[in-house]
Amino acid sequence: MQKILFTVLSLPILFGTCHSQPKASYFEPVAVVELFTSEGCSSCPPADRILSRLTAETQRDHRRIYTLSFHVDYWDRLGWRDPYSSSANSDRQRQYAELMKLQSVYTPQMIVNGRIEFVGSDQSKLNDAIKKALSLNSTASFSKLNVTAKEGQKIAVNYEAKGDIKGCEIHFALVSKHESTAVKRGENGGHQLDHTNVVRQFLTIPAAAQGEATFDLSPVPDGNNWLVIAYIQHTDDLRIIAAAEANP
Repeated sequence: MQKILFTVLSLPILFGTCHSQPKASYFEPVAVVELFTSEGCSSCPPADRILSRLTAETQRDHRRIYTLSFHVDYWDRLGWRDPYSSSANSDRQRQYAELMKLQSVYTPQMIVNGRIEFVGSDQSKLNDAIKKALSLNSTASFSKLNVTAKEGQKIAVNYEAKGDIKGCEIHFALVSKHESTAVKRGENGGHQLDHTNVVRQFLTIPAAAQGEATFDLSPVPDGNNWLVIAYIQHTDDLRIIAAAEANP
């Protein structure tokens, strides 16, 4: 475990009115797994592989598990600039660290449903966290999540949400399904690193019953090497209560 102290868009978004349903409304459980990682960290490749295996297993057994790889930028000054890193990703991790009262941010770190954090290479803790997440009913759900992608145009997302979404935000992550890098310097110098569901653009809007959003023209993964993962998260305790994904 490595510790260090230390888009998207200008677009027209249509907001609906935030409707809440009775507390008795429950929906199918989901597990959102956020990995904070870096190509400059020698402890991160095992966690990257765990996330890749989990993603592949989820696709086979159709469990409602959604995986995202956030590449942080605070390792970039130490010999290798991660091409997928961003300060926004680091800020998101720091937000979790502050809420969870952690002494510092670190990589690799996994966070499940915004509530359970652990070293990202710990398979046992990941299994336990997913089991717990999938044992709890959700209080909201996406009834629609569609993407429109035309060559040379921006990727547009339309959604409808139902359930208790008061006090929540909706995140839209445009992710690369697969990425691979030949690292030339730093702690992983000389190694080929593979990644899954790498966050390339990340948009957050206030939760509403329906709406639309549009990603920037760049960066966008080539061909069909992308999908959109959306999830609903409380703003106070960062608890994630719903998620869905849409392919091109």
